Amino acid sequence: MKSMFLPYVFVLASTSLAAQQLPEWYRVYTFDESIIEMNTSQVTLVGKDIGRVRFRWVFDQPETLGGEHPVKYQSKLEVIEFDCSDRRYRLHHVSLFDSAGEAIRHELVNPPVEWRTVSSGSVMGKLSGPACSLIKQKTRTPESNEAINASLELENVTRYALSFSQHLERAKNFKPIIEKFFVTNFLDGYLQDQNTNWFLNLDRDTAARVSRGELHRYNVALLNTGYLSSVYLMSQYPSDSDEPVSEDKLIPPDIVQLIRNHPYTAAYNSNDANYGYLAEKIDSVERLRSYTDLLERVGELMRKHVVRVGAADSKEHLAILENWDFPSPLYQPKARNCANDCLGLPKGTRVFEVSVPVFRLQLAEIDGNLKVISAKSSFQ
Repeated sequence: MKSMFLPYVFVLASTSLAAQQLPEWYRVYTFDESIIEMNTSQVTLVGKDIGRVRFRWVFDQPETLGGEHPVKYQSKLEVIEFDCSDRRYRLHHVSLFDSAGEAIRHELVNPPVEWRTVSSGSVMGKLSGPACSLIKQKTRTPESNEAINASLELENVTRYALSFSQHLERAKNFKPIIEKFFVTNFLDGYLQDQNTNWFLNLDRDTAARVSRGELHRYNVALLNTGYLSSVYLMSQYPSDSDEPVSEDKLIPPDIVQLIRNHPYTAAYNSNDANYGYLAEKIDSVERLRSYTDLLERVGELMRKHVVRVGAADSKEHLAILENWDFPSPLYQPKARNCANDCLGLPKGTRVFEVSVPVFRLQLAEIDGNLKVISAKSSFQ
């Protein structure tokens, strides 16, 4: 993109912006080889005179983002947070898109970067005028304070859920994730919940009899196997093809061999032609221990395959992440107050439900800090 830009007269007062019926994407700046458009319909309020506005850069020719793996992009979406009273701004997140409009990279700035001063005459100085007009327009409504508080509440939940997802993607193991993000006694809440069996095919009586240590080990193995298998499977299903995927790509041969040779299969498989026995009810402590061992071994192998094929960077997995844009309809948290005891929490506790890649989480504020109180696969 050339540093010099064509003269472009930009005059837009706050009152005129509020009065006009602007298109959803309104051009606010023109360069030699690109334009900047502002989204006039979606503004996220995060405080008095503070809000996030979305700007779309569209380039005549593809731009190149350098680094270890350079990528070419045709447009980018920047969500910028403006503090209009103090004339400050900071970047919230950036998404890059190819010439077909497909997202190729998405990055949420977490934690937020430092505020920067809006300089008069700069590009940001030109963008801040219409952006602050939109923010002021939104904050004039009687419901603005309530909306700001609700927005801040949900944003905190979203950031916590995003941090959960990022840590899980790096660790590829639920054991440290549970220690960092989950409420300490979440297993007690699972056992007290009479409406949902959080342990899938482990029956309630057996779950109540085993030690917390064994129940925790089983739960970690169950979550790891579900997460790693889902990420791997997504990487093996090309989104641009209708051709069937071979079984050896869906289930790596070494995992098939492991399952066939494991003592659990020898003890409980009555029909070698299918894997239905793996979903049968676990009704004894001995069976639980053998099943947990099988899950742990499958998880260890699957983790290696996920790393080997770069499953977390696959187009299919990135397609899930591209929609993470607070307040995205896909990932926006939902808040509710528990009408009755909820996973062992007192009546009236405020619970937030939010989806992250592969999982649905429930969060609650415990002793002033958000904590995960439940996690369930999105495919259940």
